[in-house]
Amino acid sequence: MWVLSIKVLGRILLELGIELTELSKRELYAELARNFSFIGSYRECERLEEMWSDPVYKKAVEEYIKAWLEFRRKKRVVEAYT
Repeated sequence: MWVLSIKVLGRILLELGIELTELSKRELYAELARNFSFIGSYRECERLEEMWSDPVYKKAVEEYIKAWLEFRRKKRVVEAYT
């Protein structure tokens, strides 16, 4: 199921025009699953697809992904100076 969920996330990222490494996709997926409370659910993969097709959740997921990317970018900058 994990592989299918990552593929769903990959499709979402493609729609948003975002490219990530496989490791980053897994990290982002884990964060999304925790944040939106579908981690370990029976229909984890389907839940992400359902959320993406719902306009309200789609906006929330999109904003979360963008915030996650911005946080990681800032973290890399700070780490470069330490």
